[in-house]
Amino acid sequence: MYVTYFDEVKANPDSGQHHYLVGGISVPMVDIAGIEGAVADLAKETFGTADLTPETEFHASYIYFGKGPFKGMEPKKRIEILSKLAPLIVHETPVRRMYSAIDTQKLYAEHKAAEFAFAHFCERAQRAIGPKQKSMLIGDLDDAEVKNMIRDFAEYRQSGTPWAYGLEIRVFVDTVHFVRSHYSRMIQLADVYLFIVSGWFGSRRGWMAEALKEALNDKDLHANSYKHWPAS
Repeated sequence: MYVTYFDEVKANPDSGQHHYLVGGISVPMVDIAGIEGAVADLAKETFGTADLTPETEFHASYIYFGKGPFKGMEPKKRIEILSKLAPLIVHETPVRRMYSAIDTQKLYAEHKAAEFAFAHFCERAQRAIGPKQKSMLIGDLDDAEVKNMIRDFAEYRQSGTPWAYGLEIRVFVDTVHFVRSHYSRMIQLADVYLFIVSGWFGSRRGWMAEALKEALNDKDLHANSYKHWPAS
């Protein structure tokens, strides 16, 4: 039995980010407590407490840009935090990684980007987990697409994803669930993973981007399953 945690990154053309991303991690249920414990240890080291609050949340963009609880923290320390979170989700761990990237510049109906990204993510997560497994699906409650995702996910489980060769989403049980990210260390790791993925598509440049790239250079964070759509 797995639990799959996911997040989204919206397209932001003004900053050179033209892809709408949905991605996350699937973790065997028996391994969750150990991974959570490792993140809790890092929280104690960073904040002096492992309490689950907005002030002790590992939100990747806040870490990277020095916002929220990381405001005023030295960039070297912030890069170090990201480099300590990343090894918890690399290929050597039981964690499986997946994402979908929708190029909004190639869509006739750009408003459908969120729906397409979520549908492709569900397909890729099912593929990464394997047809003989089962998983819960949990997302970040801060996502503006929550209601649409609940509706769409029910349709995917009932009738398949919304294209001619769509898949019936049978790996996932029940509905899609949502939780505030500061209450879930696993959602925070999914956020970290998707932030790293978004860097492959966006326009993050400069010494900070290079420092993060260098810190992650020896960590295999490639996806177990992914989708870039529409095709070039």
